Amino acid sequence: MRMSLVVRTTTKFISPFLVTYAAYLMVYGHLSPGGGFQAGVILAVSVILLITSHGYKRVKKSFRFREVQTIEGISALSLVLLATVGVFFGGFFYNFIRGGSFGALVSGGIVPLFNIGVALKVGAAFTFMFYMLSRWVERD
Repeated sequence: MRMSLVVRTTTKFISPFLVTYAAYLMVYGHLSPGGGFQAGVILAVSVILLITSHGYKRVKKSFRFREVQTIEGISALSLVLLATVGVFFGGFFYNFIRGGSFGALVSGGIVPLFNIGVALKVGAAFTFMFYMLSRWVERD
């Protein structure tokens, strides 16, 4: 089902801003309210808005099902690797990256890396679930 021209145009206009804000939350989530989960939800919402306004068949050409699965798998693997590398430095999810002054981007150690991994995992998982629901609905 396709929406009106106004809805489709507005969605095309808003989606890049949502992705930009999600990237900001991913990187700076340890300095301000927000973080990986919120950024992942916003990433997924930008794709879900496109799916609902333009239809699953048109959007799946740009955001392929297999690519979303790959992003989800790689982000999960990166979280596991980040957790296990910390074990070699002193503990599970140990903050082994030091440096930076308070309030600087690098002051968070592994937290920004963790936020990026969580955001990609959550965003891909929500998009993946919506893909599955959309495929089921559009078959009817």
